[in-house]
Amino acid sequence: MWRAIQSLFSNTSNVARTGSRAATGSLNGNSGASTAQVIVIALLVDNHDRRLLANVSSGNGWAVHFVDSLMEAQAAATNLRVPVILCDRDLVGADWRETVSRLASSSLPTCVILISRAADDHLWEEVIRSGGYEVLSKPLRPKEVVRVIKLAWSFWNSMLKMPAYSRKRSA
Repeated sequence: MWRAIQSLFSNTSNVARTGSRAATGSLNGNSGASTAQVIVIALLVDNHDRRLLANVSSGNGWAVHFVDSLMEAQAAATNLRVPVILCDRDLVGADWRETVSRLASSSLPTCVILISRAADDHLWEEVIRSGGYEVLSKPLRPKEVVRVIKLAWSFWNSMLKMPAYSRKRSA
């Protein structure tokens, strides 16, 4: 456990030192995957948020897949081995808690980030209890989006290196 925590802090500090280069680095786990882009699924309602994310992603080498429903997000996450999913709290006809929980409970781990107008410690705790990773407040700010996605990718990448996860994937 201690090694996993040390690895997480090491990867996080590498992202902070090297900037976007670390975010587009190797996604190698035990599966033999080659170097690839960071894939982000965005289940966002607001067109302004979508444009901002598209602009930020192009400067960071991320591949963003915009989806319009929970089912599309789950299918994309399964097919693409996705480290990060952005999920809008304002989805019509959906409870954000259930949506976050379902996205976070896939067989492969993913970091689900809730996008919300109201963001406080109480909401963050609810997101964590639902299996999510973080909360980003609206209006989205490019630097904050980049920071949170890089940290989520670093965390996800560290999880792939953990022995318990490696055993689970090979079973």
